[in-house]
Amino acid sequence: MTQRLTIALVLAIAFLSSLYSEEGDAQAPANSPSAENGVASAPTSVELGMKEECWFTDTVATAFVRFPEVVEQPEDLPDVGDDISLFSLEVSAESADTNSGSVAVIRFIPRRTGLVIFPALNFTSDSGSFRTTATQILVSEPQRSSDMTLELRPEKRSVYQGQPLRVDVTWTCKLTTNRIRSLLCLPEFFNASSIETVVPRCTAEEKEQMGMPFGGRRVIARRVAWADSPEQFGTVTFSLFLRFSEAGTVSLPATRLECAYLKGKGSNFAPYAAYFNNGLFEPMSSLNAYERLYAESEPLTLEVLPLPIQDRSENFSGLFAPCEIEVTLSTNDIEVGQVMEVDLRVHSDAPHGMLELPSLERQRSLRGRFRTSSELSRKWHPDGTSFRARMRPLTTKVTALPSMQIQLFDEELGGYRFLQTAAVPLRVRPRDGLNYFDVRTLQMEATLTNQPTGIWHNKESNRMNDAFNMIIGLLAENFWALLVAGPVLFAILLPWVRDRRKRAVDAAYRRQAEAYRKLQRLPEGTLEKWSAFQNFMATGFSFPPDAWTSGDAEKCLQSLNLPEEDIQQILETHAKSDAANFSSDKPTPKVPNLNSLSRRLFDCLPRATPILVMALILQSAELRASDWSDAESLFEAAIQAPSGLPETESLFSQAALKFEASAEKRHRIGESWYNAGNAWFQSGELGRAISCFRQAEIYRPFDTTIKENLATARALTIDVVEPQSSLNIASMPIRWISAAISVMSLLFWALLLIHIRYRTRVSLTALVVSLVATLALFFSILVVSHHAGRDGVVIVSEIFGRKGPAYSYSTAFHEPLHDGLEFQIVDRRSDWLLAELADGRQCWIPSSETRSIRNSRF
Repeated sequence: MTQRLTIALVLAIAFLSSLYSEEGDAQAPANSPSAENGVASAPTSVELGMKEECWFTDTVATAFVRFPEVVEQPEDLPDVGDDISLFSLEVSAESADTNSGSVAVIRFIPRRTGLVIFPALNFTSDSGSFRTTATQILVSEPQRSSDMTLELRPEKRSVYQGQPLRVDVTWTCKLTTNRIRSLLCLPEFFNASSIETVVPRCTAEEKEQMGMPFGGRRVIARRVAWADSPEQFGTVTFSLFLRFSEAGTVSLPATRLECAYLKGKGSNFAPYAAYFNNGLFEPMSSLNAYERLYAESEPLTLEVLPLPIQDRSENFSGLFAPCEIEVTLSTNDIEVGQVMEVDLRVHSDAPHGMLELPSLERQRSLRGRFRTSSELSRKWHPDGTSFRARMRPLTTKVTALPSMQIQLFDEELGGYRFLQTAAVPLRVRPRDGLNYFDVRTLQMEATLTNQPTGIWHNKESNRMNDAFNMIIGLLAENFWALLVAGPVLFAILLPWVRDRRKRAVDAAYRRQAEAYRKLQRLPEGTLEKWSAFQNFMATGFSFPPDAWTSGDAEKCLQSLNLPEEDIQQILETHAKSDAANFSSDKPTPKVPNLNSLSRRLFDCLPRATPILVMALILQSAELRASDWSDAESLFEAAIQAPSGLPETESLFSQAALKFEASAEKRHRIGESWYNAGNAWFQSGELGRAISCFRQAEIYRPFDTTIKENLATARALTIDVVEPQSSLNIASMPIRWISAAISVMSLLFWALLLIHIRYRTRVSLTALVVSLVATLALFFSILVVSHHAGRDGVVIVSEIFGRKGPAYSYSTAFHEPLHDGLEFQIVDRRSDWLLAELADGRQCWIPSSETRSIRNSRF
């Protein structure tokens, strides 16, 4: 029945077209080209042919006209009315022989559906004119087919920002397979800037896989034909994933799937055994008789929830639960510094194109242990993606590839959590006799020599070291008190020194001093005391002791300007003593208190005895070993724990904090800072380890193990920073300079006393040298104090330097600053530091992500 209606319609169109053509010929213009004798002749009628047999308002069609001779190219497109729009009209020779005729190709598009008349067109040649016949065409439009359905079914209606959403696409078609051509399906969300669309690889059996155009892409879908109707197309299914970058309510309009359906029996749908060589990719312009059918899906409304900001790390991976990561190594036995491959297999429902891992350089557990490449290669798997990284172990202390923590979002929890990978055992052997690999050899051609061989073990407590460090600490911490003590002791000891000097150069004074000392030793009120007093007076006035009389005493004492009472008391005692010696009764004389009298007589200031334990009087320190003991226990527990686990790193970090607390409480300061650096090094915190080692250097500047461990930590840092000069004034320990000044100051005053005593060339030279050394130390401590506290170290994995003291400023460098980078502090603004690198370049960094090196007396 349908074929009969079609034939009748075609015949009617042909009849009407012939009538319209005759009417057009009768109305030919009179001013057409002249015939012979000036009589006007009618244009020659030519037939207008059509390339297509079906026309649509959204499809460009092509008409053509053949002329028996050469015609001219119209200057402008002719006016064809409102039903047709002309795109182009081109006249060309039909063959190389220009005398054989011409052909005109006309490209047009209908502007309405239904019966449309393509009007007649006029052409001119050198000998006459031509006129095409008006042609009627039936313009159709795509029809919704009841034999096709299209469904887009999302996995859920609510999704988080950045979370992949699976959408299952199902196309059910009951049409005959061999008649389906030219599939067209362009969902609007494929072109949305805020929506990322990924079509994953098809995992169906190969015999069920079929290529099809979808969204401007070529995808492979699963096609299942129905066993009871094998001639029908069947069901096509595949999945696509959407990821939304903006939160809010998202409306996805209906998606239309349209195809051309050939008239007649059609032809082979897939003549070649290839995914994309089938009728769905055949262009519509190559078809002749066909109709267009379509199916539409329902519009979708989705709710996109914003990702929480709280607890989100800057290293958030973008992964969503459920997700698992499996880690494997290319080898479990390797030399230090050699490259090995690490595969991280991510098992997730998200497609290959939507799985990403943050750079492994940011993994805290790998810092200081492995040198990691910044790029990750990718490999597709049916259940996820495998990422491959290249690493170098940096030290033989590594016994495993440590557990890594990757942050993901758990929709069920409504928050973030860390996915922890398992530690993989690894044996790292020394290479060329070295126990670690210097990463700076990757960036420099120079070969470094005399490198340390790993880090040394913790410092043990030692009484000698404790006593020595306590003395140095007391000298440095009581710097000003000792500076004042020098001249005070000098003033106190000066009389004693002068007395010793006078004894050395004056024999009479020496005898007088010895007599006075002997007198002071005897008890008061005895005759021996009086005899010694007489001997003292005789020696003082250069008389022989046996020849001293009361008359001599009276005459000599008058010359000393002694108080009259003292003279009378001496003379009275002298008379009583003579009476006892020369009278027959021999009465016992009463001897007065002679010590005070002899002291006034000798005119000597009280003696001052050097106090060798002055430092212990200045300060009494009570040792507190609780933090030290706890730190040692935690460190030993970490050493015994399995390597590579976060719990082990936590033990090392706790031990480091306890050692730092011990140092802050001034208990074994140097050893505490050193052990804290070792603990931070073991936990992978290179920046904190370097800062602790540098603090330990201030208290133990001559300890070679501290210098070796510091060199080892610096060799593992990413940023290569070499000091511009070998002398760093800011790193000179103020504590030791202060102690040296205290000692040199006391030595200067002591040498001054010695010189006053002996007055030799040697004592003078030593005095001058000590003075110069003391002044030099004073000058150095002024300079060092001016630069103290300006050294700093980056203690986070990476941070971008800014051009100003705020995050709103642009970054100063393309690359970030990494953990362990040392710098000089030029200026401070609130919570920001102006840091100057070793090469002189400057940038602003937050002070909270750095640690300053404290260089003080305490």
